Amino acid sequence: MKHHFILFTALLLSPLAALHAADPVTLPVDSPAVIFSPGNWTGDSGRSGKLFRQTWNAGAYFRVTWETTHPKPTAKLLLDTSTFPPGFSGPQIAYCIDGVWKSKIPCANEIVIEDLQRAGPHELCVVFQSSQQKERWGSAGKSGLNVLRVTGLQLDPESHPVPNPPAAKWAMIIGDSITEGIGATELSPYSQLIGQALQTQGYEYCINACGWSGWINPGDNPPGDVPGYYVIKNSTNGTGGQYDDAASRWNKIDGNNHSLLDSQGHLSADGQPGHEPALILINYGTNDALHKSNPSDTQASIIQSLAALRRSAPDAHIILLIPFGQYYAKELKHAVATHQQTHPSDKKISLIDLGPTAARSLAPKNGLLGGLHPNDRGHALFAAKIIPQVLTILNGGK
Repeated sequence: MKHHFILFTALLLSPLAALHAADPVTLPVDSPAVIFSPGNWTGDSGRSGKLFRQTWNAGAYFRVTWETTHPKPTAKLLLDTSTFPPGFSGPQIAYCIDGVWKSKIPCANEIVIEDLQRAGPHELCVVFQSSQQKERWGSAGKSGLNVLRVTGLQLDPESHPVPNPPAAKWAMIIGDSITEGIGATELSPYSQLIGQALQTQGYEYCINACGWSGWINPGDNPPGDVPGYYVIKNSTNGTGGQYDDAASRWNKIDGNNHSLLDSQGHLSADGQPGHEPALILINYGTNDALHKSNPSDTQASIIQSLAALRRSAPDAHIILLIPFGQYYAKELKHAVATHQQTHPSDKKISLIDLGPTAARSLAPKNGLLGGLHPNDRGHALFAAKIIPQVLTILNGGK
């Protein structure tokens, strides 16, 4: 009788014991179900690795797709916040789970994903929403402190990853604090809106932007440790001079020796050959004008960077966007014309100019569109005017 009771008890408890024994599923950063925005991220092994991915670029994103049979699924975003100094608030993120957005979430080691419901397929998109404009770039052999570092996603035991290949094409959107989104709220900068439009056309996108930065003006909180985009020194009348690679960031992801180029010297989404951008959109010139960068060196930088970008992305459409305040408008137009004269076979260099009206609309500091840094309405208006022109250029129009 005693033996029968023990056997019955074991049979009764075994399903419960098995239930408790099931471990959560953790998707690592190198899972094929995790897709990172191109050109934004580095890892524990160069631009890859198994332990983490990190970025300092506001607007960078990643997507995760999985499926579960659990009627009440769970998910936790796993971050490494060890780089934050004591008292440092760190970046904020936003996420979209199955179409439902949540924003202004401070970084923590574990972030529970809310609004996750029902069994079935799920998609999570996490966006680096904003950060303080300091201590982000890093230095040789040393990571930036103010970074978003992702180590994985923890899911309920009944979940399994669903591979999610990236879009075949990608765009790089480059600029200063306006492109980064200062003055906008809730992921509203024109750069994000352009990126979202491009995603409908089969593109991934990379926002590579930094406050205070310019063609040669350094970025982040002055004195700023982020190099200028393409730094030229000692030019004469906008020509010649010496290129300073150590002071330039066009070919780097961060200051920790992570190159944006592949083994062939081409811009790459993930460091591998053959993954060059299809579009490069640049909005620089505002800070060079406001911070009184050397005009000759700035002009030389624009012209010479176009040649460097063409060598590193032979088939990309390169579009220069005249800053909304019309800063360096004449010089940018001259640079494009000069490039077209010296590279007559290059038919993929374009310029978008919203004109003096855009500058006048931003002149009132508390006007309807904001000021130097457009507000949400200003960003939306400018994006609505830029997007059709970008799509026309990509589709072979003029």
